[in-house]
Amino acid sequence: MVTSKKLVAMFLVCIVMISSCVYVSIADGDSNAEKFEEAYKSATTDYVACYNDCQKECSGGYTHCEMKCDEDCTAKLLKERIEKMKM
Repeated sequence: MVTSKKLVAMFLVCIVMISSCVYVSIADGDSNAEKFEEAYKSATTDYVACYNDCQKECSGGYTHCEMKCDEDCTAKLLKERIEKMKM
């Protein structure tokens, strides 16, 4: 009986801790959404510019160029982002 009371008490403490963490993260959600939207717009603009330039220069057929440009631009942008994070 004592063990079950301790188990229930521990369960309630865990529920309270988890709910407080969720509440704090929801309260900060607006600024995270704005940051995400800004980062998404920036990445999209960079990717589209890279992809369009690559498509103009490529001459291996549409499917080949599409796959090549997608892989090259994604790798290039990820490398740039990682380099910025290191600084």
